[in-house]
Amino acid sequence: MAGNTSSVLLSQFSQLNPSVFVYKAPEPATKTDKTTAKHGPPDIVLLLSWSGANIKHVAKYTPGYIDLYPTAQIILVTSAFTDFVFGNSASKNLQLDPVIQIFTSNPDARILVHLFSNGGSHKLWRLAKLYKATQGRLLPMNALVLDSAPGKTTFDRSVEALAYELPQAWYLRLPGLSLLYLCLFMLWAVLTVTGGTNTVDRVWKEINNPDLISVQAIREYIYSKADRLVFWKDVEDHADEAEAKGYQVKKERFEDTGHVAHMRLEYERYWSEIAALWNKVE
Repeated sequence: MAGNTSSVLLSQFSQLNPSVFVYKAPEPATKTDKTTAKHGPPDIVLLLSWSGANIKHVAKYTPGYIDLYPTAQIILVTSAFTDFVFGNSASKNLQLDPVIQIFTSNPDARILVHLFSNGGSHKLWRLAKLYKATQGRLLPMNALVLDSAPGKTTFDRSVEALAYELPQAWYLRLPGLSLLYLCLFMLWAVLTVTGGTNTVDRVWKEINNPDLISVQAIREYIYSKADRLVFWKDVEDHADEAEAKGYQVKKERFEDTGHVAHMRLEYERYWSEIAALWNKVE
């Protein structure tokens, strides 16, 4: 099984725009793919980051994938709080164009999508909507990993999650927290008065929409009881609903790992789950 290797240097990624980075395997591959899947390893691995994640932290997941599937192309897409606020803007959709171009240029590719937290869930929702609108069909994928996602939202959880993006220096963090509380309070008030649905809860529903996300893609939820930002019961409720709608689901619950910390704290178990999921792809 995959050992703990050093992080892939960011210099090995090509940056296509402010949000999208691509790693292409060297030719010829120096390693053999570790898979027993009927149709071989994934051709493309799409990583959708948690909100505000530093690119170097998300890139730490690439050695595990390179060890398992050294021939795979890895696409890394970052996420930010502004994606939730301006999620339907033309500029935000434009940032996803390179992903759509790669997918359409490889129509027979085997694709594994790996999302993190509500930021990654939101990015998948936007990408799936944009792909369907521009290509007239569902976003292609063979397997979907949901790490620490999806969650429903409360005011306190929203503050704690978005505070991850704020600087640690107190003279910057305190004004940032004040502005964050004000913005969320105003948003909460508007939704309460209008009866609207916040973006996080809308994404929670849409990822289980067979008209948007194909039921042919097998999925695994990796989550933890110790997660303070995404409640484990919300994840299990989402998985149960997915199963009822025809999705093939695996739930892997950790007990003591924090939010998006499962790979770091239980490395072997984590990558064993990823490999086992892909081996189920038909």
